[in-house]
Amino acid sequence: MNFKRIQGIFLIIFIAIDVFLFVFYNRSSVTNSDSSSGSNILEEMRKDQISFNKPANSAHEGFYFSADNTTALRQQATGLQQQSYRFDGTELVSEFKRTVTVPKGKTKKTLDKIVDNPVLVAFGDSYSYSKQLSTNTEVVYVQRVASGPVYSKYGQIRFTLNSERRVVGYSQNYLSDVKLLKEKTKTISEEKALTWLYQYNELSNGARVDWDNLAYTRLLTARGSTCSSQRGLCNQNERLINYDPEAGECLYR
Repeated sequence: MNFKRIQGIFLIIFIAIDVFLFVFYNRSSVTNSDSSSGSNILEEMRKDQISFNKPANSAHEGFYFSADNTTALRQQATGLQQQSYRFDGTELVSEFKRTVTVPKGKTKKTLDKIVDNPVLVAFGDSYSYSKQLSTNTEVVYVQRVASGPVYSKYGQIRFTLNSERRVVGYSQNYLSDVKLLKEKTKTISEEKALTWLYQYNELSNGARVDWDNLAYTRLLTARGSTCSSQRGLCNQNERLINYDPEAGECLYR
C-alpha cells in the first residue's frame, strides 16, 4: 500500500470523526439548552406565585384516530327504559322518570350502577368516572378510546346534580367506528406543556395548577366524522385548559 493511499484513508477517518463529534456536541448542546430553558421558565413561574407540582420531563405516546358520532347512539337508544329522551344534534339528552339520589361520598358508586345498566345508559361499559372533570354540580364519565380517556364532549356522559343532590337526567355523546390513523406518536413532556401555557399567557399570576392528565380531544370534524389526537390537560383554578402537544396550541373547554 503506497503512502498517498494511507494518507487518504487517515484523512477520511479524521473527517468522519470530526463530523461525528460535531453532531454529538450540537445535540448535547440543544438538549442541555432546552433543559436549562425549561428550568428557568419554571423558576419565573414560581416568582409569579404560580403554584404547581414538579412536572415530569419524559415524553408520552398517543394516537391520532377518527370516529363517527352520528348513528350508533341513535340506534342503541331505542332500547332505553325508565326515561324520556331526545337528540340535540348528535347528543342524547335524557330525563329519568324518577330522579336518582346521590349520597355524599358515594357519587361514583351510585352512578356506576346507572352507567353499567344497558337499559338506562347505552354503551355504558365504554365509559369510566372522571374525578378530575366532575364538580359539585356535574358528574362526568369519559369514554375510553385507543387506551386513553376522551376529554371532549364528543365522548362523554354528563349527569347534573341539583341542590338536593338528585340526578334528573344526563346528556351523552358516543364515538363509534374508531380507526387509528397512524402509529403511536410522541407527545411533549408535562414540563414543556406547562411552560408553553405560561409563555402563551394562559396562566395568570397567582394561579394554581391542580392536576394534569393526558387525554384525547377533538382536533377537527370532517364529513360527520371526528378526528382526535392525544393532548394533555391541566386544571387551573377549576378552569380546564388543554394543549396540543405537537402544535403547541392552547385551547379551552
